[in-house]
Amino acid sequence: MNDLFLFRLHRMAALAGQPLVRLCEGRHGITRREWRLILTLGLGGPMLSTQLAERARIEPARTSRAVTVLAEKGLVVRAPRPNDRRRVEIRLTERGRAIFDELHPTVLALDERLLGVFSPQQRQDFQALFDQLEAHLGSWRADLALPKANRSRAAAGGAPRRGNP
Repeated sequence: MNDLFLFRLHRMAALAGQPLVRLCEGRHGITRREWRLILTLGLGGPMLSTQLAERARIEPARTSRAVTVLAEKGLVVRAPRPNDRRRVEIRLTERGRAIFDELHPTVLALDERLLGVFSPQQRQDFQALFDQLEAHLGSWRADLALPKANRSRAAAGGAPRRGNP
């Protein structure tokens, strides 16, 4: 099983992400997904939810739920755009900006430590291969046409959700 690339990639992501998860959850009470949204806003400034989902590479529905939680935690606000009050921008609050300002350098240091195993040429080659693989994923996933899992409690034999018969 160790030869399977997807298995190894998942395992590496889990191992490499553990320090970040501990920092996010232990120090700030945020999830890795919430951190990704804070990072995206911290680097890119205020943006619409659709832009945020696209840049953070998180499904729009999950982005919306995470933004709601971040707003409840006082880390982001939804603000109507001055030129089009029907469209709402997501912005970091002072608390959200403080978390970004504290975690971003730490995450950069974690990246540097992880990639420090490579020589400068190996790092450049690795980045090029990673970029190529990432670009390929867009078409690769679209060609698969796999069914989506039904994750409702009723399908799993559990109690129906509230409001469902």
